[in-house]
Amino acid sequence: ALAPYQGPKPPWNYKGYNSFPAFYFGANESGLENSSWLPFVAQHQVAGWGWQQNFHSVGQDRWHYSQQEVSLAQMASRMATYMEVTPASPQKRLQALFVYRHLEVAEWYFTTSATAFHDPGNRDMFLHDKNGHICWDNFDNTGPYWNFSSPRVTEWFLNEVAAEIVREANVQAVFFDETDYLYCGGTAGNCSADVHTGAEGLAQYRAKLQLLRSLALKLNAANVWPIYSSYNGYSDLPWRDCVMPFDEYYTALQDVGWIRFYEYGIGATSPSPAWDSQATLAQALRESELGLPVMIRAQPHGAGATLPLGLFLLAQNDFWYLGISTGWLDENWQWWSEYEKLYGHPLGPAELKSDGWHRSFQRCQVFVSKDLSTAKITLTDGVFII
Repeated sequence: ALAPYQGPKPPWNYKGYNSFPAFYFGANESGLENSSWLPFVAQHQVAGWGWQQNFHSVGQDRWHYSQQEVSLAQMASRMATYMEVTPASPQKRLQALFVYRHLEVAEWYFTTSATAFHDPGNRDMFLHDKNGHICWDNFDNTGPYWNFSSPRVTEWFLNEVAAEIVREANVQAVFFDETDYLYCGGTAGNCSADVHTGAEGLAQYRAKLQLLRSLALKLNAANVWPIYSSYNGYSDLPWRDCVMPFDEYYTALQDVGWIRFYEYGIGATSPSPAWDSQATLAQALRESELGLPVMIRAQPHGAGATLPLGLFLLAQNDFWYLGISTGWLDENWQWWSEYEKLYGHPLGPAELKSDGWHRSFQRCQVFVSKDLSTAKITLTDGVFII
């Protein structure tokens, strides 16, 4: 059995039972958000911007240094200023801002990544195929893949990437993308799978876990919380083909401060039927029982939010947050009417009965069918079903 989570909790108060704990994770590819968009962002309890932010300016030329770190820091400061100088309002719920960093690819539009790659003395810090060619991701997060078997990569992340983050004002958290995509069935761009599977992949994954731990300790000391995106499942709840189970991942981080992130929801809201929806829900329920903070980015079900909301409520615990969107740009996000409901504190854990999952809250009853395809939330003042 896994030990309960013993790490410190994030340094802001959790208000996810007094109002809905929604988060926002969008991006404006053209530049800073204009003032008309800031009130929308302010409604969320946690908010941040992804690698696409200002991408039309910073992401066009891999051979010149860009400063995506600056774009993201400017957006966090702009949002923090809005929260400070505009009148108090019940609609202003924002408690924490986060910025984005990639933890698998050295994206060339981030200065700290480009600096490492453009130094010819750092070749050992990047994956190579058997012919000596650098493994390059040409999908979206374009750049070379870090080689986590090199101790110099850990040093670089701690001394350059993390050190830069903790100097930023108005940043309470940092989202680290793809902490284990390569080791859970992902592809290494132009390289074959032998560079990140088998014994080599296992060694890289374990070295990366020690980096995650060291990053958390350094960031926690500055009251900054890492958000780690993972595709892995526990040994008895596998839902991706990973080189080792999530048990080892969790154990390595069991006593440091971090938030686990699901990019594609839990249960039947995942985008691919190949992802075991029962396993992802069971994993989320286990993490709730362990006391691990969690953020879930889910797709709408059809045109509605009730199914991803119901699945989230089955597992909600302190420092759990939900974001429902059709993608990662501003236009993919909306404020759902379900966010305006008051559900209250859970009165106990979710229970599986003959007809499906049930959980009681102070102000509602949550039901999700056994196949995780439908949900019903019965409020003290009515019912809504999607």
